[in-house]
Amino acid sequence: MTIEEKIKKFKIDLLRKLPFYGDILLMMPIVRNDKIPTAQTNGRKIEYNGHFLESMSDGQCNFIIMHEVFHVLLHHCSRSKGRNPQFWNIAADLVVNDMLLKLQYDMRRYQIKFEKPDNGLFDSVGLNDTVESIYERIAQANNYSVPIDKKLILNTGNKKLAEIPDDLIIIEGSKNEGKMFPIDAGKHSDGSDGLSETMIDQVIHDAINKNRGTAGSFFAPRELLLLDDAKKLNWKSLLKDLLQEEINDESSYTTPERKYIHMDLLLPGYSLTEEKLEEVWAFVDSSGSIGDREMKEFITQLFRISKEFKCVFNICYWNTSVSDVYMNIPDEKALLKAVPKHSGGTNINCVYRWINENKIKPEVMLILTDGYFGKLDDSVFRPSLRGKTILVLSEGIMINDDMKKIGKIARL
Repeated sequence: MTIEEKIKKFKIDLLRKLPFYGDILLMMPIVRNDKIPTAQTNGRKIEYNGHFLESMSDGQCNFIIMHEVFHVLLHHCSRSKGRNPQFWNIAADLVVNDMLLKLQYDMRRYQIKFEKPDNGLFDSVGLNDTVESIYERIAQANNYSVPIDKKLILNTGNKKLAEIPDDLIIIEGSKNEGKMFPIDAGKHSDGSDGLSETMIDQVIHDAINKNRGTAGSFFAPRELLLLDDAKKLNWKSLLKDLLQEEINDESSYTTPERKYIHMDLLLPGYSLTEEKLEEVWAFVDSSGSIGDREMKEFITQLFRISKEFKCVFNICYWNTSVSDVYMNIPDEKALLKAVPKHSGGTNINCVYRWINENKIKPEVMLILTDGYFGKLDDSVFRPSLRGKTILVLSEGIMINDDMKKIGKIARL
């Protein structure tokens, strides 16, 4: 049986026994290229060296194919955002292999050959770990530089060493031994050069919905179920709901309408204190991960809603610190001048640190980010703001527990 026939058999087995994965592999471009050493992906298609896979057992071959498939499904190429490709490749491999080891039990249960290869990166991955957080851990452990012998420390805890993996995630701007695909996600609509990210997301969405309620959907990994996010919440509707709640709170039973008391009706009156305008605080990620057009549209729509509800509107731009603050923006002319002047890394803790240091008490706040912002620091995080906060994500990132702690989650 040729390697092409083995891959075809693997697809058929999945379609029959685990159709969620079968539907995905049916749509995934997987092509032979004997000019590369092992296997690689550019995020749109998968290439493999046929001689390399022929040297593997059927189970190992299937494992390697799924390994590359998961890199594609999780958008590991485009998520690198200029990070060191060696560290990124290792972090992505650790996440993917952890998912595949869990999948291994289901494969064996349905008698599909599936076993990890002799060489590969395997280490503990936490429930809330992401490629980004693991990358940072590895980069710190190796002082942000690749050793001459290319043996990297996986984490500072056990000092476990790992070599840079043979399979390649092709990252835009990196040479990868002179072998790279052009990264241009979204422009390849015919699928001839692979699938765009939009098409990949649709493949996941279709596979989930088609197999919902069947055995196939049960084995869909949590990471992809969360990434799919079939129920997208509208941040504008959430914001209007929050503002309406604030307005309703102005009614008070402490000063009831006396003219209805004789009818045994106790209806709310209004507070005797001076009416105060609500304040909307927008904290916008200026690290460079959000496009200018998306950012401008978000801020413009937010400004118009604040005027509709007669709110004070403030914008704060943040990366690793809150660096550009624009208070009480009165009109669109002032809005045009409220632009970020700094960029850098991403650490959402700086938002809460700034709020604490400046004794700000937001009545309604929105945080716009791509979602790759590190781990929440409980020493600065304000749980009391959760009910007043909308976290607006610009990308289809997997939703983790830290995001849920922040507030209601919506997509841009």
